[in-house]
Parts: sequence; structure tokens; C-alpha cells
Amino acid sequence: MAGSLTTKEATEDSAGDPGGSRSVRRAFDILELMLARGEALSVAEIVAELKIPKSTAYELVRSLSEGGYVERAGKAGGLFLGRKLFELGMAYRSKIDLLKDGSQIVEELRDQVGETVQLSVMENDMMLVLVKEEGSQSIRIISRIGSRVPVNWAAAGRLLVSDLDDEALRDLLQRTSRPSPTGQAVTDIAKLVGQVRRFRKQGYGIEVNEANAHAGCVAAPIIDAAGHCVAAISVVAPEQRLGRPNRERLIAAVCDAAGRLSRRLGHA
Repeated sequence: MAGSLTTKEATEDSAGDPGGSRSVRRAFDILELMLARGEALSVAEIVAELKIPKSTAYELVRSLSEGGYVERAGKAGGLFLGRKLFELGMAYRSKIDLLKDGSQIVEELRDQVGETVQLSVMENDMMLVLVKEEGSQSIRIISRIGSRVPVNWAAAGRLLVSDLDDEALRDLLQRTSRPSPTGQAVTDIAKLVGQVRRFRKQGYGIEVNEANAHAGCVAAPIIDAAGHCVAAISVVAPEQRLGRPNRERLIAAVCDAAGRLSRRLGHA
């Protein structure tokens, strides 16, 4: 299926388009054509429909095939949308479901325990607070909706990176860990890796006074259909309400909420 651009075609494609945006648009056109037709297409059909040079079509189809965005289908060996697009679609659906269902479960957990509840995700190597509902007895904490904090400041953050292998995890922690406002957040990389593994294994994490003075949180992971931690839900409370037996009550409540949201995302 490989083909290369002729000198004339390469010149036509690159003229006034040094960043290759024309090729990107044409690749999107191929995918949208397959979606609209709903059936496998030959390169000749793509060329005829989109009015692009044959060698350009072959080159684009080759690149899309290598990436898993199109693949052979049907007895005639035509081309149709590939598995990578399905994976992207499922990721998008998971994100939408996470925000919709997550907001509901955050509210329910807030009402159940009376404490502030947050739903967080990873973004650009930092923990991002996606949803937050204040408890009946609000407390002063550094995080707010849209705020980003290092993962070593919060139990939720350590859960969010728990799918990384040891090498990738150490690299991320070395690049992003820093002292917290209270000065009590763990910054030792070996200790952090140990906490990440322990929190994921036991299904929840706890921290007290690490990011916020006289406050802490109990967090649990949100697991998707593929078994990956895509978010974390946490209950934030004053340190006096994080002692036993109230701590055990909060752990049970946050783990139950995380389990319900995980099941809605397809986790068994």
C-alpha cells in the first residue's frame, strides 16, 4: 500500500503549508468519508470522492493504517475505521460519564458524610480538582475547582499515578514533587513510591496535615473498564474528625462511592 509523493505533488502539498496542515485535513477527510459511508472503501474510491492525488492518498492511508486509525475490512480488502478510533471514542465517553456521574456521586457522598468532597484527575503531571462540593462545616483548604497541585501533596494524587510502572513513577515524582505549604508532604521519592503502591493495593489512601494545616483527606481510586485509575474521589475533613472511629466510617463511605462510580464506568 506504500506510495510516495511525486516531486510535483509534494510541491503542491507543501506550498504555503509548511506545517503539513493540508495533509492533516486530508487525513481527517478520509476518516469522515469512511464514517459517512459506513462501509469499507478502496483507495481508488477515496481518490475519486476526495479529489486528491493517488500517491497522496496511499501515503495518508499508510500512515493511518500504521497508527491503527484505519484497517483492512471486508472480503474485498477495503479500508475502514480502525481500533484506535474505537479506543478514542471510549476514552471520550468515559470522560463525559465521569463528569456527569461523578458530580452526582460527589454530591451524594457530601450529603452522607457532611464533609467536603472532591473528584480529581491527572492533567499535565499534576492533580486537577474537577468537582468539589463543600460540606456542611466548610474548612479552609488550598484546592478549589480547576486548581492543580503536585501529586505528593494529596492522597488522591498518589492514587492517580498508581498505574505507572516504577521507572515512570519515579521520573514523574522527581520532576513534580515539592514541599507543601505545611512542609509535611513527603518528598522522598522512595517513600512516595511505597505509598503509591500501598494506597492502590489497599484501595484507599489517607493523609493528614500534608497539604493543609489541621486537615486531611481520605481518598479512593475510580477505576475504568480497562482497570486503570482515571480519577480519585476524596473526603476532606479537619484532623480531629479523621481519628478513629470516624476515620473508618469515612474510609467505608469513600470506598463505596468510588466503587459505584467505577461500576458506572464499566469496571467489574
